[in-house]
Amino acid sequence: MSLLDNSSPLPDDVESKIQRQPHLYLRLIQNSLTVAESLRRNYFKNTAEFVRLLRVKVRQAGETFFRAIDVTGLDWLNMRDEVVTFIDGGVGEVRIASQVPLLLRVGSYRVKVGERRLSEREQFGYYPIILGDLQGGSKERKDFIDIVRITAELLGGLSALVRTPDLRLLMFHGPLVYHVGAYAGHSPFTTQDIDLFLHQYTTDPELAQKLKRDFLAEAKVEIYPKMTDRPDEWIKRELFEPLAWMAFLYRQLIHEAKQRSPHVLVAGVVERTPSREFIESQLLERVFRGLRQKNNADYFNRIYGRSDLTSPKALLDKLGYTDTLLLAMLLDPGQMSEPWEVDKYSGLRDGNLTLPADSTREVVRFSPLKPGPIGFPQVTGSYVHVSEITEPIRVETFPELGEDQIQECARRAYRYARLLPGYGFPVGLDIVDKYAHVPEWMTNAYGKLIRLHLAESLQRGEISDEQMRKIIVEAIYMTHRDWLFRPQVQ
Repeated sequence: MSLLDNSSPLPDDVESKIQRQPHLYLRLIQNSLTVAESLRRNYFKNTAEFVRLLRVKVRQAGETFFRAIDVTGLDWLNMRDEVVTFIDGGVGEVRIASQVPLLLRVGSYRVKVGERRLSEREQFGYYPIILGDLQGGSKERKDFIDIVRITAELLGGLSALVRTPDLRLLMFHGPLVYHVGAYAGHSPFTTQDIDLFLHQYTTDPELAQKLKRDFLAEAKVEIYPKMTDRPDEWIKRELFEPLAWMAFLYRQLIHEAKQRSPHVLVAGVVERTPSREFIESQLLERVFRGLRQKNNADYFNRIYGRSDLTSPKALLDKLGYTDTLLLAMLLDPGQMSEPWEVDKYSGLRDGNLTLPADSTREVVRFSPLKPGPIGFPQVTGSYVHVSEITEPIRVETFPELGEDQIQECARRAYRYARLLPGYGFPVGLDIVDKYAHVPEWMTNAYGKLIRLHLAESLQRGEISDEQMRKIIVEAIYMTHRDWLFRPQVQ
């Protein structure tokens, strides 16, 4: 039997299965409207045929191009007394004339599974920061807030790990590591910036200072000599290049997780991702290789009536398939895709940046920050299908913490997501997302308060930065019972 043989037995009626899942059917209809006119004819049926044949091969022994793994074996009894912390960051804007001061707060939500006493079962934490206080970073760039948020979430996670000796799972809302190449070239943070970060994210001053000292010691000997031709100047000024500092925090997070036995599970969970990396680099690459070996390389061209569908990239460019779309049809609820090494660092190239209080551009080598002794960690990913009415979620882990990390994290992500079957996302992340979010009504209200304060101060001829900061801090500290201050329904 060939890799994709039309005589293969059909395991189920894929077309009917898709039609019973409105979100998939709608996605396919949307795709059919964006592809070339020559591909629209029978787009739905051809997609169903492709998925049907893939599902046949998944169920046949000996096939190695795709492996679905069951994640339903872990139940709540197995997880009893586990402590898990969920982390997410929220951003708020308060408009005053043409300026937009930005506030950020990272929320943490800690739960002890199976604990009946509410005071012992759940604990919330929040860590605010005003971006206007930062001296470094390239504030003119749109992704400046992303650099600050990612750093803040990392410190929030590290703080949760340090202060929770019995922590079993640390779960971040979003990718465990972002595609960091996009953030290269930001002006370094100053030591005052790092003090601000560390003041908000730890109650132990000595721990904060140790983090600073450890980074600067490593930067002096290992990091900056490889990144810049002026390492002494960077160390003298105690500059913290954002990506180098970020990579250092990831290594600290992994080091701390390794100190526990068993190792703490650390994961990031992504929803509604447009990525197609898995199906392009893993699934379709193997399919095309099998087709070529069996002299059936024009299989997709015959199906779609084309002549240019000769590679995974060409197929995806033309047909618009994504990881979640194809895997939602390929995986059954309660299954995860086989893990793969996620490409996070291919865009990490050398560039240049401007030092704080310096107008000259400096060439910086970012390639040493690729996975290695002074770089970012490797990341393993897998897709988990939670229910038939939702698309799969992507779970990311650090393989350095153990081979069991991805499957154990996927099992827990599935179990927590089953508590929101209509959403298909871990309930703890949904809670902390709402907790960390800075509501628009709050920023609007404080915008009015700030403008009133400004008007009164101007009339009196008095104005103080300290007073302004106090008002903004109140805006982000009003957290524990935000809903008490919400606008009332008339």
